[in-house]
Amino acid sequence: MRSMVFVRSTVVGAVVVCLVVGSANLPGVAAAEPKKPVDPQKVFTRKDTNSDGSLSLEEYKAGMKPEQVDKADKRFKKIDTDGDGKLSFEEFKAGLPKPKE
Repeated sequence: MRSMVFVRSTVVGAVVVCLVVGSANLPGVAAAEPKKPVDPQKVFTRKDTNSDGSLSLEEYKAGMKPEQVDKADKRFKKIDTDGDGKLSFEEFKAGLPKPKE
């Protein structure tokens, strides 16, 4: 009976070690991989759901996380430099966060 418990705990321990060691090779598990640069044109085109070449506030907020939506109105007004109530690609691109070096 004791030998069965020993064997079982040894096997479970070995499985755990394999899982931990194996997960070290998974992307984003062992070390944070650097994020790929965002292509502003692709993001803008995806958000421009009516394809009019500009983003309304609703299009701008679409797909944002709840904590981002809370600040979206203020940010939209800030980056809408000509005050027309929509973002051109140039305004959108200028309003993106600058990449960290």
